[in-house]
Amino acid sequence: MLKSYPTRFSTSGAGGTRVIRLTVDQEAVLQEQFNRWPRAPYTADIVLLAAETGLSEADVEGWYAIRLAQWRKEQGLGGNLGLH
Repeated sequence: MLKSYPTRFSTSGAGGTRVIRLTVDQEAVLQEQFNRWPRAPYTADIVLLAAETGLSEADVEGWYAIRLAQWRKEQGLGGNLGLH
């Protein structure tokens, strides 16, 4: 059973900003995958993570995009993905 402690993060899209609530277990699954491979996941990985966590594919993609941006900032990398 999933714990009900919510974690929030915002994603900006065409519809504006929205908040996605994650349980501790959902965040742990996503973070574990991110720790293995901190890059944009393949579509198949997104589908599998969405099924495992009960989140939508869009929510998984949104979480990954935000987490990748945080990781890049922690590493001192710019937002341009190394392109000039």
